[in-house]
Amino acid sequence: MAYNDNIIKALRRCFDKDESDRFTNCALVFAYNGTGKTRLSYDFAHYERGEETPQHTLYYNAYTEDLFTWDNDLDNNENNRQYKLKINTDSALIKGLAGYDLTADLHRYLQVFTDIDFKLHYEKLRKENSEGAESEESVDNEKESEIPTYVVFSKKNQFVQELNGEQVIIDEPIENIKISRGEERLFVWCFFRCIMDQVLGGNDAYKDIEYIYIDDPMSSLDDNNVIVFAAQLYNVIRDSLQNERNVIKSGRELSRRIKYVISTHHALFFHVMMHGLSNDIKLGRYYLHRDKQNDEMILKNMSDKTPFYYNVAMMSEIQSAIQKDKLYTYHFTIMRSVMEKMAEFFGHFDYRFILDGINYKGNIFDEPAFSKGELIDLYSRIVNVFSHQGSFFAPQEMNEDNKDSLTTLFNHIKNKYRFILPDLNDERSEREINDSKKKKK
Repeated sequence: MAYNDNIIKALRRCFDKDESDRFTNCALVFAYNGTGKTRLSYDFAHYERGEETPQHTLYYNAYTEDLFTWDNDLDNNENNRQYKLKINTDSALIKGLAGYDLTADLHRYLQVFTDIDFKLHYEKLRKENSEGAESEESVDNEKESEIPTYVVFSKKNQFVQELNGEQVIIDEPIENIKISRGEERLFVWCFFRCIMDQVLGGNDAYKDIEYIYIDDPMSSLDDNNVIVFAAQLYNVIRDSLQNERNVIKSGRELSRRIKYVISTHHALFFHVMMHGLSNDIKLGRYYLHRDKQNDEMILKNMSDKTPFYYNVAMMSEIQSAIQKDKLYTYHFTIMRSVMEKMAEFFGHFDYRFILDGINYKGNIFDEPAFSKGELIDLYSRIVNVFSHQGSFFAPQEMNEDNKDSLTTLFNHIKNKYRFILPDLNDERSEREINDSKKKKK
């Protein structure tokens, strides 16, 4: 049996219907960097794949990003150099786009995150003839055979200039730029979104796709963009599930179900995805970790009876925000969710018992300004009020008093229940982390 087969089977089982004919179309997997998420996504996509077996999974991960490589035109000097992001047209993922102009959709997705502009360059798709030599498609199929081969980027530089006594904003395009690594990842992701549209829209080139597997797509995004990113993605998944349910409810035959697996190390992204898909009662929620003694990957189901893997992830997110001094109002919502799940785990209906022993702003006074009961009332009221004011979709940074309150809550819970929290500030890839471990050995 292959390394990840048991985990893949478990993920696939979550999409099965239950006795009430209910089903889900999404599995969320949380795992810290270095666990093996990227390897799992690759193994999932190639599970039970033979030479003649069609591709059943469309996947986005580090391997997808490798389909895009820079041609920096090093033979020319800086003034004449052409920067091209080349697209690997040998990939079946890219070949399915033949004849599809994705420029408009790609602009629509990309402009949410960045103001860079781009131009796609197309060429005819080359095929192998019966003798194994390459040949171009016939002229009759010219439109259907065009495929994007590379992209060049530009950006508008705005400045104010006085014309006829008036201040006018001038847009000056800067052509032929090399974008940052973060912008490149955003472009590749938006490109992938266009391919997702083709899968969901019925493009015959992707007719065998059953699964869409997305692994850690939001590198280099700030918290605001992470939330926007997650909202876009869970709306696609939610609409897809509703459409499938509507077909079944109407008595029509469902020709194909598209199932999603989303894996991430980003606690905020994971939480917002769960929040957005909360109406899906069969949503798959998992925690992936590595057993250090046996060097095995283990997939834990985050059922309501076993909430602590989720709590570790969310507490780590809050710890990271405190360390960076980037606490937003929605962190009270995350804190309340952690406290409610902890209370349920211990058999309580009210999370107030967790606050027993908390100190005012972390201080201990000889003659406390608040009694024990008053402090519990105070902090439970703070959590109740601010957890309803902290919208994910309009995040606002906390003022200093609220930061003090949340930090006091966090430190109380962390110390009382002795949480051991991993460092979420490590943004290295799994490959980098594993290479670092090998060097230390």
